This record gives sequence, C-alpha cells and structure tokens, in this order.
Amino acid sequence: MLRPPLAEHRLRRLADGRVRLELKHPWSDGTTYLLFEPVEFLEKLAALTPRPEINLVLYHGALAPPARWRAEVVAYRRTERDQATDLRAGAAGAPRPRYWTWALLMRRAFDLDVLRCPRCAGRMQRIATIDDPAVIQKILAHLGLPGAREGPRPALPLTAAGAEQPTLPGVSV
Repeated sequence: MLRPPLAEHRLRRLADGRVRLELKHPWSDGTTYLLFEPVEFLEKLAALTPRPEINLVLYHGALAPPARWRAEVVAYRRTERDQATDLRAGAAGAPRPRYWTWALLMRRAFDLDVLRCPRCAGRMQRIATIDDPAVIQKILAHLGLPGAREGPRPALPLTAAGAEQPTLPGVSV
C-alpha cells in the first residue's frame, strides 16, 4: 500500500463543495488552512504525481552512474532464475520473450491461470482475438450467455449550492 500525498484527517469537504486542507504548521502570516474548488484541488494533486519512467531515486558519490568506482561497489551480475520462478522461461537455451503475454500477466498478478481448461485441467491455446461487437453478440447468443450491453448511464443531476453533495472517497465533511 502506498502512502497518500496528504493526511486524510487534514482534508474536509465543505457544504458549498469546496475542499479545505488544514496545514501541518501555521504559515508566517497566520494561515492555518487552504480552500480549493474541487477541480483546482485535483489539479494540485495531479501536479504531485511524477511522470511515468522518471527515476525518483537519484544516486550520488560512488553509486552515481558516471562514478569510476561504481563497478567495484555495485554487483551487476543477475542471479540465475529457474523455470519455477520465471514464468517467461521457455525451453532450455531458448531466448526469453521481450514482453509478457496477457496470460502470463494474469497468472503473475492474480495467480489465475486463464489458459487452464475448467473441464479437463489441460492447456488451452488462443486461436483468435475477436474485436467486432456484432460477432461477439452472435457468439454469446449462440452459447445462450447474456451479452446485451447496457447503454451509457444517465448523467448525475446537478445540485444547487448548499444541497447535499456526493462525498469524495476518503474525504469527510
């Protein structure tokens, strides 16, 4: 579980819909809290989120990438993996695939073997990927499975200021 960027007990959603953030320590001018519109508050939170593939840990000294002594203090050799621990390992001597397949990702993340046959426990093979909704509906109808998709949900009604507002997860009023 990751640590949230703000403590939950310092956040409040006011009756008029604004978000109140209590400060840990009063500022030099005496300010003890900040008020935000909900969208403005989300913008501030989004600014705290790092971009993908940006290193959050920077190394200095002997561990820094250009350091002359880095090779002497960092072990570059990876440990050998056996087939039991590496799901991508194939036959001995075969090159390991670059990307994880969908089935291996499901097995690794959820411990769910999606290619295991529920009837005989044998291995199934993917023979096609069907993307056309009309074909999917025909297949589901033939199998007698429910396949009707619901349309988009209606928009939530707008409420007047001061009326009961829906609560944000983790934010109490």
